[in-house]
Amino acid sequence: MHAMAPSHGRHFFAHPQHPLLRTHYGRESGHVCDICRSQLAGLAGYRCNACDIDVHEACAGYFRESVAFFAHPWHSLTLSRIPGAGIIRWTCDLCEEECAPGSFVYRCVRCMFDVHPLCTMLPQTVRSPLHPGHDLCMVPSSGQCSACHGDLPVWQYVCGGAGACLFRLHIACVSGVPSASGGDCMIADQSFYAGAAHQLGGFGGQTTAGSDYSYSTVTANKPSISTRLAKFLLKESFRVAIDAASGGSASPVLDVLQAAFN
Repeated sequence: MHAMAPSHGRHFFAHPQHPLLRTHYGRESGHVCDICRSQLAGLAGYRCNACDIDVHEACAGYFRESVAFFAHPWHSLTLSRIPGAGIIRWTCDLCEEECAPGSFVYRCVRCMFDVHPLCTMLPQTVRSPLHPGHDLCMVPSSGQCSACHGDLPVWQYVCGGAGACLFRLHIACVSGVPSASGGDCMIADQSFYAGAAHQLGGFGGQTTAGSDYSYSTVTANKPSISTRLAKFLLKESFRVAIDAASGGSASPVLDVLQAAFN
């Protein structure tokens, strides 16, 4: 890891104790961004040696000190660093997965509401290939995932179409990425796509029939939360939705997430 001159230091609102030194991380670097939790290898970022903090240059430029978020409309959320060690296990109130010790989260102190920074990029409304007929809206609800059949967390994507459609999905299952439960994930295509089930590259699956769709059951090992979220955000339809919602300002963050998988 090669550090640039101190003149490239930067004040970072979420870490006011010390300036962050602009740093170019070597291709073999094992450092991880404390905002998005993706690799910094080969990329530019900022580091505080005293506090062992690393942040992508793109993440430092995109994520704001405070944000309004649809899942917590009562108060704004402030980017804050959680303790690096302790007996308290911090979890994201949106995806219900762990927040890494020493990482940054968006927090409402008054309500003790915490959310991964990447989770704040999730679209409130999406159109999934698993259910292309209607928009899916992220809402608090209950039930089982219509794809992997695992129990759903409080926040989930639910069909917003008219009628008695009860289709609902894990955040990750919307795009065919294995869900937080680590179970099977149903990948669906409309029957006119050659009448065959679409299978994710690298995974095997057994095809079963549906009324309007062909399904392929895919079993995979549970990847990290940052990997699942990043792969979700990088799906083309969701990337387009995120770029539209952010006016294109999220593109550099999506680019560094893409670089982590190249």
